[in-house]
Formats: sequence, C-alpha cells, structure tokens
Amino acid sequence: MNIEKNLIEETLKIIIIRYSEFASEIASCKFEYRTDLKYKTAATDGKDVFIDPEYFTSLDEEGRAFLLAHELMHKKFLHHLRIEKNGVKRDPEVWNEATDAVNNANLERDGFKIAEGYINRPEALHYSADEFYEILLKEKQENPNKKEYTHCDDHTLWEEVPKNTKEIPEIDERKEFAENRRIRMEKAKENYERLKEEILKKESSSEEVKVGDIGESASPIDWKILVRREFDKQETLWSRRRSIEENNYAYRLEEIDREDEAETEVLIDISGSVSLDLIRAFLRNLKPLIKESKLKVGCFNEKFWGMVEIKSVRDIDQFVLPKGSTVGAWTQDCDLAVRSFSKKREVNKFIFTDGYLVPRNMPRKDLNNENVIWLVYGNKNFKPCCGKVIFINEKQLKAMYCYQGYTDTNSQSRFI
Repeated sequence: MNIEKNLIEETLKIIIIRYSEFASEIASCKFEYRTDLKYKTAATDGKDVFIDPEYFTSLDEEGRAFLLAHELMHKKFLHHLRIEKNGVKRDPEVWNEATDAVNNANLERDGFKIAEGYINRPEALHYSADEFYEILLKEKQENPNKKEYTHCDDHTLWEEVPKNTKEIPEIDERKEFAENRRIRMEKAKENYERLKEEILKKESSSEEVKVGDIGESASPIDWKILVRREFDKQETLWSRRRSIEENNYAYRLEEIDREDEAETEVLIDISGSVSLDLIRAFLRNLKPLIKESKLKVGCFNEKFWGMVEIKSVRDIDQFVLPKGSTVGAWTQDCDLAVRSFSKKREVNKFIFTDGYLVPRNMPRKDLNNENVIWLVYGNKNFKPCCGKVIFINEKQLKAMYCYQGYTDTNSQSRFI
C-alpha cells in the first residue's frame, strides 16, 4: 500500500498546481482505498475520497489525476448535499449526470484528459450544475428511453449522507473554475515577465559589443553571428514562455495568443540600391541562420507588396520581385514596413535596407517597442527609433554577394 499511497501524493501535486485556489480544500481531504465500491473506480461521501486500489494503479498519470480531481470537485462543490433543492430531492440519475458533466468539461478545459467512455458534454463548461441539471431533466422528459450514461465514479455514497439541516450556499462551478483560471493566468504572466527580464539581463551583461556599433568597430563581428545571437535569444524567450504555459498551468488559454512555432519575416527595401541577385544572395545567407523557423519574405518601397513563403534554396533562386513593383524607385517607407509585419507574438522581424531614407519615412515614435532587426548595408548613421541595427560592412557585403556564385559585382549597391 505504500506504493499506492505515493501515487496519491504524486497525483495530488499535479492537481494542486492546476488548482492553487482550491489547495486548502484539497489538502484537507482524506483518501482511503476501498474494494467494495459499486463502480470499482472512486467515490466520495462529501468528506473523504475512496479509491479502488486495483483500478487506480492500472491508470497512467493523466488518468489518476483526472480521477482524483473529479472526486475532489464533487466534494468542493457539495454535490452530495445539493441533490436536494428547497427541500425537494432532485432526480438522482439526472443530478449525477449533470455534476459529472460539469466537472469533466471544466477538468478538460484545464488540461485533464477525460477517461474514455465517461460523460463528455463540452457545452457543460458554460453552466453551473444546477443549470445543466435542468437541461438534462428536459432531455430525459422528452426522451424517456434515453440510454443511461457511463458512470465515472460511485455516487451511491451520497444516499448515505445524513440529511442536511443547514442552509446550503449558492454555488456556481463555472465561476469558481473561471476565477481559478484567471488567477493562474496572472501568475503565469508574472512568471514569464520575470524570466524574460532575467534572460535579457543575462544577455545584456554578456554582450561584449553593442549591436548598434558593429559597423563602426575596428574588427566588426560578422553580421551572421549577430543575427544568430538575436535569433537564439528570441527562441530562448519563446521556449520559456511555452514551458510556463504548458507546465505551469498545463492548458491552452484563449486569452494568450500562442503560436505553435516561431516564424521569421523579412522585408526587403527594393528602392534604388538593391538588385535581385543581392536579394537572393542575402536570403541564401540568412536561411541557414534561422534553422527550422518558417521564412516569409516580402518587399517594400513606398508600398508594401505582401509576403511569400520560402521553403527551400530553390524558392530563393526562383524569388522574383512583386509584379508592379519597380526596383530603382528612390522612395521607401520604413514606417509602413514595420507596420506591415504580422501581429503574431512569435515572429522574428528583419528589414534588409541600405538605410538611406528621408526623415518623414522613418518609423514613428509609437513603434518604439517593436522588436525589429535592421540589417543595414549602406548608411552608417541609420538610427531608427525601434529595434536593433546590425551594420553589414563593405567586406561582408562583398562576401555575401559572391556567396554561391553570385559574382556580378557591377550591380551591387551604391555602398560598394
């Protein structure tokens, strides 16, 4: 029985992490193994939780967590007492089904997996047990031959509970679960911000060369190393945030717009100084740096020309300028470019430009917090209000341009 006791303790740790607001009620509950339960799973009398040892040890971690959480919610929400309302006993079978449905819908919402065969009514998430009871009662009246649902646990112990003589408080499971989620989401966001600050502080303290000064240093660091460093930093932040979401509260919150994988978006300034060969050479250099991240590439001058996905080197070699755009037009709008990136959180944002812009086309102050990496191969005095600047010097640009056979240096840029 020691092994089984340890299983209970380990399972409760999982439940308390997800239901920190219910922790005191969970901690005060006693657990006992019984082999005489009607459904050979688990049960509660509203005071203690009883578990069939053979069934419990046969389950995996998810199954054990679901089973105990289900019983604990019956106890917390006084389902054994609320079978009576205003002195009138409800239909036991319908009340059992309603409480199981509400418990299961909320447990699934919070990351638990409903055991196969047990009642699964997702719409119950939006109702209290009292409200869902009325819905199920109407269903039974309209369809008296409705098949009996599969019991997750044994409710027969509720019939043995002494008649309640005290007034039962109004309980709304939906609101209680929602409040727990709200508090957990706030804590998770706080944890993420704290970790983000720690990572950024560590990165900042270990930075030997300021990114914005690279173009002016005597021995400039290769732009590709700096890009890889910035890319790795973002991946670290995103992976830590995902870890918090998945492990700290283990369910997907609709309120957090989380993408499943990072993407890289590149906007290329196609005004006067760039050539199609230079664009292709740049993309060939950039693609290996971003590893498995999806890559989308777009062009801009005085207009944003949309994005296309780049999956392979072949796509790079077949990359063409958007129909209707004009290379050599001497107007470009970097404010528009920054605003043209997608609004997803997990996006690496790069702008490849010569940096020669008229002041009115620089990003405006409301974009100060945009995390954009500017890859500038021309104007050494380029200082946007947002993001970081990595300068690509003449030597690096020539190396890029000659990469993979691009050797026509007559059509590079006015920087060379």
